[in-house]
Amino acid sequence: MTKEERYQESARQLLKLVGGKENIISAAHCATRLRLVLKDESKADVDEILKVDLVKGQFANGGQFQIIIGSGTVDEVYKRFIEIGGISESSKSDVKQAAAQKMNPVQRLVKTLSDVFVPLIPALVASGLMMGLNNVLTASGLFVPGQSLVEAYPFLADFAAMINTFASAAYAFLPILIGFSATKMFGGNPYLGAVIGMIMVSGDLLNAYGYGTAVTEGTIPVWNVFGLTIEKVGYQGTVLPVLAASFILAFVEKKLHKYVPEVLDNLLTPLLSVMITGFVTFTVVGGIMRTAGNLLTDGLLWLHDSLGVIGGMIFGFLYSPLTMTGMHHSLLPVEIQLIAGAGSFLLAIASCNNVAQGGATICAMLRTKDPKMKSVAATSGVSAMLGITEPAMFGVNLKLKYPFYGAMLGSALGGGYVTLTNVLNSSPGSAGVIGFVCVQPDSMMNFLIGVAISVVAGFGFTYVMSNMKRFNKELETETAPAAGSTAEEIEDEIPVMEKNVIYSPLAGEAIPMSEVPDDTFAAEVLGKGMAVIPSEGKVVAPCEGEVSTLFDTRHAVGITTKDGTELLIHVGVNTVELEGKYYTAHVTQGDKVKPGQLLLTFDMQKIQAAGYPVVTPVIVANTEEYKNVTGLKTGKIRRMEPLIKVEEA
Repeated sequence: MTKEERYQESARQLLKLVGGKENIISAAHCATRLRLVLKDESKADVDEILKVDLVKGQFANGGQFQIIIGSGTVDEVYKRFIEIGGISESSKSDVKQAAAQKMNPVQRLVKTLSDVFVPLIPALVASGLMMGLNNVLTASGLFVPGQSLVEAYPFLADFAAMINTFASAAYAFLPILIGFSATKMFGGNPYLGAVIGMIMVSGDLLNAYGYGTAVTEGTIPVWNVFGLTIEKVGYQGTVLPVLAASFILAFVEKKLHKYVPEVLDNLLTPLLSVMITGFVTFTVVGGIMRTAGNLLTDGLLWLHDSLGVIGGMIFGFLYSPLTMTGMHHSLLPVEIQLIAGAGSFLLAIASCNNVAQGGATICAMLRTKDPKMKSVAATSGVSAMLGITEPAMFGVNLKLKYPFYGAMLGSALGGGYVTLTNVLNSSPGSAGVIGFVCVQPDSMMNFLIGVAISVVAGFGFTYVMSNMKRFNKELETETAPAAGSTAEEIEDEIPVMEKNVIYSPLAGEAIPMSEVPDDTFAAEVLGKGMAVIPSEGKVVAPCEGEVSTLFDTRHAVGITTKDGTELLIHVGVNTVELEGKYYTAHVTQGDKVKPGQLLLTFDMQKIQAAGYPVVTPVIVANTEEYKNVTGLKTGKIRRMEPLIKVEEA
C-alpha cells in the first residue's frame, strides 16, 4: 500500500469510527494530533481507533477528542479526513471554543473565575502579605504580654498605619479590578468595566461591611426611583455580583455597537452601557445576591447549631466554594450579631479553610512541573496562610483542580475539630494563622490545633491526589503517546516547518511588539516582529539556519534562516548592561543550527531581581525585504509554536 493509500484509508476509517460526519462539531489538527469536538463521544469506538494503521494513541481532554498520529503524517490524514467527510476546516482556537461549549455550567464558572483572577494575582498577593504584616504589628499579646508591637513601640504606629492603607486598597476596590479583567474577558471595553466597579464601591453607598449593622439598626439608605425602592449598598470584597455586572455590560455594549449609528457610537454606547448596567446591577443583581446570601446564612447556622461536628465538617467542606463566589461576605452580618452575644464560630472555620488552601497550594508547588505555577504557588500559598486565599485558589488550586479538592477535605477536618471544641472569636479578624489573636483566650490552643489539622490534611490529601492520574493530568505526560497521554511534551515536538513561518524560540506569553517596555523595540525601529514574556530561561533555534551574530554579553543572538530571513532574539530590555551575567551561550557565531536546538539559557529570577524585564523581542531585522511581517499569536505559547509569518514581496 502506498503512502497516499494509507493516508486515504486511515482518514476513511477514522471518520467512520468517530461516529461519522454528523457526530463532528469541529475538526482541526496540531503538529501531531487530530483535534475533534464530537457531539457524543460515546459513539466513538476507541478500541478500533487505536487499531487504525497510522494511529499512535488517543485521549479526550477539555472537551476535545484527540487522536495522536504524529508529526508530518497528521497533516496528510487531516486533509483527507475533512475532504472525505465534507467538513469545513477549523483552527485550534475554534476547536477550543467549541470544546468550551461542551463544559457544564460549573466547569464554565470555574474557568471564568480562574481566567478573571489570574491577571490580578500580583496585586492580591502583595495585599495579602502586607495585611499579614499589619496583623503582626497590631495583634495584642502576640510578642508582648497585653500589648501589640505598636503599643509597646509607638514609633511603629505610623508605619503600621501606612502598611494597613497599602494592604486594604486592593480589597476595598476589588470590584474595580474584577470589573476591568472580567469585562475584557467577556469582550467588552475593560475601562467601562472598571467604571462599573467604581460605581459598585462608590463612597456615596453604604459600605458592604457596614451592612450587618445597618440591618440591625434599620438604617439602610435607599433611592426612590420611578416608584422603586433601591438599597444604596456597596459591593466591597465581592466577586459574583461584579462578574454578573461585567457580563451584562459587555453584552449591552456589543448590542449597542450593532444598532447605534456610527456617528453617535462613541457618544451613546458608553453612556447607555454604563447607565443600563448600573441600573440592572442595583435593582436585580444586588437583590438576587443578597437574597441568596440570606438563604445561605440561615442554612449554615442550621448546620452548625443542629448537626454539631458533622455540621462543622460540612461547613468547612463548603467554605471554599463559598469563597470562590464571594458569598462568604454575606456571613458578615451574622458574625457581627454572634460576636455581640456569646461569640462567633465563623472565624475559626474560615481560618481552617484558608490555611487548608495554603497547605494544598504549597503541596501543588512541590508537585507541579510548571515553573510558572511553582512561582505563583510559592507566594500565594504564604498569602493564604495569612488569610488571603484568592491568589492561591484562583491562580493555582482551581487551575490544577486536585489541590482545590484537597483543600476542601482539609478544611472539613479542621472545621469539625473547631466545632467539636467550640472555638469562638470575640472580634472580627484575619481568617488565617494570625487569627488566633481574635479568639477567646480559652479557645486559642484549640484554634491553633484546628488550623494545624487543616494545613496538614490539606497538604496530605493534595499529595495523595497528585499521585493519581484521575486527578492530576500532569501524570499523563509521563506515559507514552500510544497509551493515550495528553503530554505537553508532544506539543514540544518539532513541527513540520512551514515556509515563511518563524516559530517561537521560547515558551511563555506572546505579546505584540508595541507592548515591549522600550521605545526602540515598541516603535519597531529595529524591525517588525513579536515578543515573548518567557516562562523559563531557555532560548531555542526557531528555524534552520546559521548563527550570524552572538553578542559578547550573550543577551542576544542573531540567526539567518536558510531562506534568508535575518532574525534577532533579544533576551530582556537593556540587559546589555548586565555584561553577560546570568546568561550562558550554547552555540558560537557561525554555527549551523537545527530547529529546536538550544541557543541560550538565562537566569530569569536574577535578571528580574537586578531590575530588568525579561520580555524577549523576536525581530525580523530585514523587514524591508518583505511585503508583510505579521504576528500569528498572542497569549500563552509553547516553544516551536508558530509566532511570526513573513510574506515575500
